[in-house]
Amino acid sequence: MRYALVAQLLLLSSVASGRDKPASCELDSKSIVSRSSSGLAQVSNLGLTQIECRVPARPFPSKAGEGRYLLKVAIVAYQIFPDGSKKPVHSEVNQTGTGYDTETEWADFDAHVPLESAERDDEARRLVARLEKSMAPQQITEEARQRALEAAREFANPGRVGRFRLECHVLDGDRVIGVGVVELEVLFKGRVSDFGLPGSPPA
Repeated sequence: MRYALVAQLLLLSSVASGRDKPASCELDSKSIVSRSSSGLAQVSNLGLTQIECRVPARPFPSKAGEGRYLLKVAIVAYQIFPDGSKKPVHSEVNQTGTGYDTETEWADFDAHVPLESAERDDEARRLVARLEKSMAPQQITEEARQRALEAAREFANPGRVGRFRLECHVLDGDRVIGVGVVELEVLFKGRVSDFGLPGSPPA
C-alpha cells in the first residue's frame, strides 16, 4: 500500500507524459461475476479484482552493466455516481506478476478500493462480536477485545460497493510509460463478518 501512495504522488509530475502512450488494460474474466444491462463488468465485493496491463516491449539494455526495472502499476480510482459525477477515492494495488514477449510486456495485479475507515471499523466490530459468541465469558476481556479488533480491522477489508473508473499507470521505475482505463461495478455479495475470522470456531 505504501508503494501505491508514493507512486500516486509521483504521477502528479509524470502523468502528462504518459497520457499519449496508451496501455491495454483488461479485467481478468475470472473476476467477473456478471454484467450490467449496458455490458459493464461486475465483480464481487468479496472477491479479487484482477487486471492485466500491456505495453509495447521496451528495448533491451545495449550497454554492459545497464539494467531495466520490472514493470509496476499504480492506479488512480474514481467512484462514479448515477448523475455522472465522480470523485477520487483511495485505492490499493497488489502486484502479482510481470511478463514479456517479443512485442509486449505486461503486469498483473489485484486492484482494491477499500471501505471508508468508519465502515471498516463497523465491520471489525461485527467480526469480533461474532467471535465472542463462541467464547467463554471469562475470555472476553477488554484487552483481548482490543487485540481482536486490531486483527479484525486488517482482515475486514472487502471492496467498496459502487461503480468505479480505474486509471492504471504502468511504471518503468518512476516514469509512466502507459496509461489504461478499466471501468467496473462492485456488487454487494455479503459481509466479511458473515464468515468470521480465519481459524475461528463457528458462532
